Amino acid sequence: MTNRLICILTACLLFVGVGNCWAGPVAVSVASKFEFPPMAEGQVLTHEFIIKNEGDIQLNILGVIPP
Repeated sequence: MTNRLICILTACLLFVGVGNCWAGPVAVSVASKFEFPPMAEGQVLTHEFIIKNEGDIQLNILGVIPP
């Protein structure tokens, strides 16, 4: 009986510990890609990509590196 109780308590503690590993910010792009229209060479192209946080803590975007 005691061994069974220890096993159940250990399993519960492991489950709670694993749940905390999933916590964090999750950056999700509203539109995964954008197709720019044909433009003349030398023109500046701009587009705003909307990123939303679907995580459970604050998302801080500190920098962006284009591909």
